[in-house]
Amino acid sequence: MAGDEVPLLDEDAMRHLGLREAALAPVIERERAELRRREALYRQGRPAPDLRGRTVIVVDDGLATGSTARAALRFVRRQAPERVVLAAPVCSPEAAELMRAEADEVICLYQPAAFMAVGLWYENFDQLTDQDVLEALHAQL
Repeated sequence: MAGDEVPLLDEDAMRHLGLREAALAPVIERERAELRRREALYRQGRPAPDLRGRTVIVVDDGLATGSTARAALRFVRRQAPERVVLAAPVCSPEAAELMRAEADEVICLYQPAAFMAVGLWYENFDQLTDQDVLEALHAQL
């Protein structure tokens, strides 16, 4: 899910699990509200950057299926950047290949054949807090 756009749903997974989009409506609205909350907190009144004609690098912590990255890449593409690069430290080979249709360049440092899950490739895969994000956004480089 990105912005107020229609969420990108994994049709195969939904079919496999016997889920219908209507059943996900409460979850989608809850996640959309959380997305808005975070965007407001992290932007602190600043507008979204203008991506037209720029090179945009989308960074993900890792790609298992690539569905989250796909949603982000499609959202970015609709803003008319000149070039879109996807970067991740670890990816399943299948997800990396699928993302090549979405990004101009895919950089994935490690593509283990026996991927399993993103978190398995990290010593610490704890969720970031809002404070962690705010500190990173305001850090002096």
